[in-house]
Amino acid sequence: MLKNLLISGDDKRILAFVKFLISIDYPIHLHILNTDLSGSINNLISTVLCDQFNVSISDKSDYSNVDGFIYLYDFPENIKDDNIEFLKEKISNFRLSVNDIIEKGFTGTIILNGFRDDLLNYFTSKFTGKSSNYLIGTGTLPSTLVLKNILKRYFNVGSSDITISTFGNNINNFISWSRSYIGQTPILSYLSDKNNLFKDDVLDDINYRLDVKSISEDEILQFKSIKDILDSLYLDLPHIMDLSNLKLSNGKLSSLSSPVIVNNKGLYQYIKVSLSDNEESTLNSIVDKSDIVINEIINGSKK
Repeated sequence: MLKNLLISGDDKRILAFVKFLISIDYPIHLHILNTDLSGSINNLISTVLCDQFNVSISDKSDYSNVDGFIYLYDFPENIKDDNIEFLKEKISNFRLSVNDIIEKGFTGTIILNGFRDDLLNYFTSKFTGKSSNYLIGTGTLPSTLVLKNILKRYFNVGSSDITISTFGNNINNFISWSRSYIGQTPILSYLSDKNNLFKDDVLDDINYRLDVKSISEDEILQFKSIKDILDSLYLDLPHIMDLSNLKLSNGKLSSLSSPVIVNNKGLYQYIKVSLSDNEESTLNSIVDKSDIVINEIINGSKK
């Protein structure tokens, strides 16, 4: 039986995502909350090519049978700033949307994709009270997908042979090289061995391709990340992925991207990664900066 999913957010991104799902005939029923997209959706003749994917504009008053809610919002032009005002608007709009569907019976998983989805994940937990198992942001997954494919081609191995992760958030993150492997061998061992054919120019290529702006603007990369999450949740294809998730440490709640398991029961933080001292320090610095932004958003909303 096909799953029912709601979607809301930026009109252009939603329409592009619908076209992406049409192109692969993805097996879900997608219900769009943005009623102004009715004409655009009705004009998509390509939907007749789909045997499984179905899309409609939602006009229901009961969402108790809906399995998930995707909030697809945009990235600001200058994504290297904190963009406090931008985030306030997105959080406010999202809160209205999610409160409305919860009032109509929605109890499913929430999936976030957009600028600093880790922060929206944090605030969602505060104003919905939902378990962290049902709150998922795409986080650094787009960067990790690019990273794995660069290394796969560089070392001429399969994707399953590469173990590597990016930590932080979709704007400020780092690669955990100390815990990155090809099979059982650390990747850095391959790169440092002067007797092999590998050159450290792969690191330059990675830095070039993992440009924050390029990653955020590549919709196929963003949508592929959402699809991987949907596969795990609804198609019985569990994955270990780098996603925005909530952690409670010493009574303090934080949200950042790290490796987690996603399966048909939700998101689970069973993956324990021992970072190097430098990586741990970098991660703590990212969390501290996020705390500053969270406080600015909270204090600003009280004025």
